[in-house]
Amino acid sequence: MEALKLQHDPNDRTETSSRIPGGGGSGILSKIRSGSFWAQLLLDVRFQLKQSFRVLKHPFEVFWEIRYAGEGSMAAAVLLLVAAYAFLVLSKLATSYLFNPAGVDGISLLTLLLQYVLPWITWVIANYMIGSIMKGQGKWTEVFVGSAYALMPFLIISLPLAVLSNVLTLNEKVVYDFGNTVMIGWTLLLFFIMAKEIHNYEIGEAALNVFLSVLFMFAVWILLFILAGLTFQLYDFLVQIVTEVTYRD
Repeated sequence: MEALKLQHDPNDRTETSSRIPGGGGSGILSKIRSGSFWAQLLLDVRFQLKQSFRVLKHPFEVFWEIRYAGEGSMAAAVLLLVAAYAFLVLSKLATSYLFNPAGVDGISLLTLLLQYVLPWITWVIANYMIGSIMKGQGKWTEVFVGSAYALMPFLIISLPLAVLSNVLTLNEKVVYDFGNTVMIGWTLLLFFIMAKEIHNYEIGEAALNVFLSVLFMFAVWILLFILAGLTFQLYDFLVQIVTEVTYRD
């Protein structure tokens, strides 16, 4: 199975995705139980993972294919998200003490998971909702898959950069910082291109969409922080009441 090589007019945004009607419920279950279903699923995931690497060289084409040719795969996107979290943990463990003073003891898997999942999932929700308000054409699954593919620079740079940090000195910190800047900048650029192509925006519209999505993200985080604080205060209040009643008894 080869990656699609679409020949299209850059100004042509006609949707070409097709829909295949499904059979009855029993037919679907029988297909899932069959070995051919899992073999085909494996082939599809492998193809989509190859597509995710193409985003590094041809981001406009790949995101266009996700939107207009139905080339997105939720299974591949989930695998990329799991891999990104694994690479985040490994890069923290592999980074030299000079560039990660907290060391291995300061690494919390749960904290890293929250730091990684919360920004990403709120971005997906915010970008989809803002896109819906601004007449964007992207669907939830397309934003989800496109945002997963946009993490590819992090996947290919983070771990090698962490390993490289072990042979660098503090005087060579500029090399490490430059690598981090390239990784972050490249990833953010892919998120911007994703928003432009998935929602079929012009550059100005895409910039406004991304700006409003970021504001929405911060609003969600502030709301979650307030709710967490109120929940903790309510819990502490209930604990004090129970303690007081128990003490009096």
